[in-house]
Amino acid sequence: MGVFAWRNLMTRPLRTTLALIGLSIPILGVMGLFSLSRGLRNMVGDTLSQVEGLMVLRENAPSPVFSDLKASVGERLRQIKNVRVVAPEVWKVAPNIEGQGMLTGLMRGKGAQSIFDQPVIQGQDIDAHHRLKSAVYPRAIKKNGEGRFLTSADKGTNRVVISRKIARDHPNPDGTPRKVGDTIRIADKPFEIVGLYETGSMLLDVVVVMDIGSARKLLGLSDETVSSFYVETDDPAANEQTAAAIEQAVAGIDARSMSEFMANFGSMMGQIDKFLMMTVSLALVVGVVGIINTMLMSTTERFIEFGVLRTNGWSQANVLALVTLESAYLGLLSGVVGCVLAWAGAAVANQFISGGVRLSLPPWLFGLGIALSIVTGTLGGLYPAWRAARLVPMDAIRIGSH
Repeated sequence: MGVFAWRNLMTRPLRTTLALIGLSIPILGVMGLFSLSRGLRNMVGDTLSQVEGLMVLRENAPSPVFSDLKASVGERLRQIKNVRVVAPEVWKVAPNIEGQGMLTGLMRGKGAQSIFDQPVIQGQDIDAHHRLKSAVYPRAIKKNGEGRFLTSADKGTNRVVISRKIARDHPNPDGTPRKVGDTIRIADKPFEIVGLYETGSMLLDVVVVMDIGSARKLLGLSDETVSSFYVETDDPAANEQTAAAIEQAVAGIDARSMSEFMANFGSMMGQIDKFLMMTVSLALVVGVVGIINTMLMSTTERFIEFGVLRTNGWSQANVLALVTLESAYLGLLSGVVGCVLAWAGAAVANQFISGGVRLSLPPWLFGLGIALSIVTGTLGGLYPAWRAARLVPMDAIRIGSH
């Protein structure tokens, strides 16, 4: 019966192909969604793994860019048990760099990419950050950068450390990426580049690092304003307990470990996944309707065939199994095509996307795609199969002959 069902599909190649396309596209969408979600989660996980301390922000602030605290909070933090270093920071969206800002990117048609690529100013208390053991950017310069990181001699000066990405995005007049020793204009003020770093993460490679005093002057902030405090503890394994102690000791702040950031991001991605899955489900419904239509037309054209089969001893269950098997084969083909398209699309996309995001398709995802397509195809064929099976043999021959 399996061979018979397969041949029936192959005798109607155009109709089979159209139904296959209708179901393989939503399967591609499902796999693409899971692949992108997995890539983003891995990217954020890799990024946060580079940050080993605690981030102290204003309560309910989504990120340091939207946080403002008083500098005096730092003294209270230093008195808490297990706190080794408290490093004040200023974080704000960067003013225009070389005449380019977020609005410029939107006007040039970059859309959401200009938002993700928007540079951010980080002003650091240089002396405090030099006492950190887990500082991200000095390590990035030593590992895969050039030049040097900021020192005490850079206090109050217009000297910055930028990423290779920013150096490429804001090149010299001759089109070459900016390098150590070059000048870059931020809010129409010249800044000397003393170091280039590269972390490989789109979340970290958009930061322009400078002295906290220089950042306050550039951004028009008072000397008593900080955005956050980077807190390093004596025992990183006790970060969660230290975070709880900080929040209990100082009202109106959040002390977040990187695991908490990851949990919050995972929760947000879960909500986005649900919304996108609802959207893709509509496409799956369209695919089911396409299979129902294909199988209904197929069974209508084959009433004589079913009548002959019934008169030759086939039962209703046999006819039901035949048509259902054909729709299941159609679902299987759609799943294979959808998986191949997803694999090819991910391979091509990975050649163009950067910032630490890699689309990946683990074996279980291929299994999910094929299983989903088979179930969808089978469900789509149940009604046509029931309709074909319930016909009386002579009635089927009579209806099919008209």
